Amino acid sequence: MYLKKSFYIPLFIIAVLIALSFSLTGRNGAESNSFRDIVLQFNTYNGYGNNLYIDNVLTGIQADFDIMATSIINIPYDTNYSIKNSGSDTVSPVVSVANVGRSILLESDSALVYLYINGGYYFDSAYLPGMNPGQSAELELNPLIYTIGMPLYLKAYIKYNVDTARLNDTLRQYSIYLPGYERKVMFEEFTSNSSPACANNNQELNNFINNNFQNVCAIKYHLGHMLPDSFYMSNPAQNDERARYYFAQSVPYSVVDGIKKINIPYGDSINLYVPYFQRLSQGTPVNMTLTDERISGDSIKASINLNVISSLQNGNYKLRIAAVERYVFSEAANGERNFYDVFRRAYPDSAGIEISLNKGSYSYQYTYLRESNWVDSMIYTIAFIQNDDTKEILNCAKGRNEVYQRAYSSKRPVGRGSDYLGSYYESKIYDPLLLPADSIQSNLNVEIFEAYFPPVGWKVFNRDGNVTFSQFNGANGPTIGGSKSVIMAFFDYPAIGQKDSMYSKRYISLLHVDTLRFDYAYAQYGADYIDSLIVKISTDGGESFPAEIFRKGGFNLRTAPQTTSFFIPQNSTQWRSFKSPLSNFVNAENEFQILPEKFTLLQNYPNPFNPVTRIKYEIPYKEFVSLKVYDLLGQEIKTLVSGIKDAGMHEESFDGSSLSSGVYFYKIETQGFTDSKRMILIK
Repeated sequence: MYLKKSFYIPLFIIAVLIALSFSLTGRNGAESNSFRDIVLQFNTYNGYGNNLYIDNVLTGIQADFDIMATSIINIPYDTNYSIKNSGSDTVSPVVSVANVGRSILLESDSALVYLYINGGYYFDSAYLPGMNPGQSAELELNPLIYTIGMPLYLKAYIKYNVDTARLNDTLRQYSIYLPGYERKVMFEEFTSNSSPACANNNQELNNFINNNFQNVCAIKYHLGHMLPDSFYMSNPAQNDERARYYFAQSVPYSVVDGIKKINIPYGDSINLYVPYFQRLSQGTPVNMTLTDERISGDSIKASINLNVISSLQNGNYKLRIAAVERYVFSEAANGERNFYDVFRRAYPDSAGIEISLNKGSYSYQYTYLRESNWVDSMIYTIAFIQNDDTKEILNCAKGRNEVYQRAYSSKRPVGRGSDYLGSYYESKIYDPLLLPADSIQSNLNVEIFEAYFPPVGWKVFNRDGNVTFSQFNGANGPTIGGSKSVIMAFFDYPAIGQKDSMYSKRYISLLHVDTLRFDYAYAQYGADYIDSLIVKISTDGGESFPAEIFRKGGFNLRTAPQTTSFFIPQNSTQWRSFKSPLSNFVNAENEFQILPEKFTLLQNYPNPFNPVTRIKYEIPYKEFVSLKVYDLLGQEIKTLVSGIKDAGMHEESFDGSSLSSGVYFYKIETQGFTDSKRMILIK
């Protein structure tokens, strides 16, 4: 026995040494300290200008053959609510994949996506379609039947034999559907009787609401734009309060369940029906019923019953009650005559009633006066539960189910989502541009913002609780195909000076030669409205962000012509792609360079000087720099720098041997920054 032990001891030592040698090496034999983990921070500063879009955040280096599982489109991560109280439910999972390599994916039997749930409880696969570099596709798999309340551990992964970057082949996600109820969907519009744009769009919105009245609660707030609006003048304070709540600065402006802005034109059925069906298919933990009772005299008593079946996320929940007039005939300056669901008054006020939504049943009653200028037979009550932290409306109810629709034809379909959307998800392929090439092979991490927002591992910090980063459907960056991106809606954000932040997930094991990329699009509203974007980098898991990789604002940020309309990029020419190697900010020894946070021109030293002095300046990222010396008359004496400089502190020497004593100036110019200082030569 002793001999056997002594024989294994040398083997054990050798094994430990081998293990240590592997732990000290990494990809391509590089030492472990050449790896690093990073977190990106996107900061915006609001100048009430026009919209900014961000898409396709990439880290790493592009491989030749690389297919990526990017998201599970229709199963949100973490906690969700079923439309059923108990039992089981069904969903057909939709997996999004993208070709993020340099080479074309040819359709073949060897390229598949698999979805594996709960250790084999569900298993299905689909062949990948042919995709050019940068293209993405959405593949619908067979239905998943799940038990409500059962945790779902999902794993989507790619089988592609020649894939040379395996790190991003697998997507893991945890989801759970708790017991819930079917919801009614809340549509809120801000409109004006004097706006031609409202006249052009409102008939389509009215048709939509009337055709889906059983599943919709609708309120139309009127604003005092341009000419006087009689509906606005009857209650200007509360109409304005609700507009400020959503930062609705233009008309028409509509939002679904407090969180999904509707694009115009409303005549495009996709703009109305897609957000409607998306919300209708998502359950809610709160069931609401509302009954209106006419009290003898001139009052209405609204009785509201709530039943909370599942625990809610933390939030600031309010019960809001509104009197709404179903139909009013009125001749308006913009040509409109038929007005539906006109907001009349909020009770007890616009702030609503603060409530606790623990599991259980709750009853509320509120009695309000029927005012003399209201048509009694058309007045009804709408109540809804809204989380002021996120603005999401959990559910709504109303005291009227009769449509009372004026006779004009509807062009829109009627029915639930599957009837209208059909095979919306079936192997949909997008056509983007080719990814820019890199010289070194490595793993590529991509976030294309096509699934639920924020993506897994990402977070948004909204300091003032108002406009912030959100998902936008209808604009996509050129690097990788899709239909969605992230928007910062500066256009609707009058709180000038506010900062909002979006943090990426933690990207692991990057090399200092790996590349950081993202697409962005921005149009100025006007020269006096300066919005800005600053992107910073962290290497300590997001605890600190000492270096900037991107800083632009106003004219220098713009990618499209100036416009006073709500900016939506129309094509790839209105986007730009930022690209920079990590080595601009991290050296090969993995030491994080302490980079300046802003452009700075320092005072020369010594000063006064004879005949040589040193001039220092700091730049936060790689940029073209011009540094010149001038005399008192503004004549150029010497060019010290004219070219691209890396981020960091720089120093230049100036020799005044050939000059006479006197005062001189030196001036630095970069894109978006100019400064000058005085120096004195004494001989």
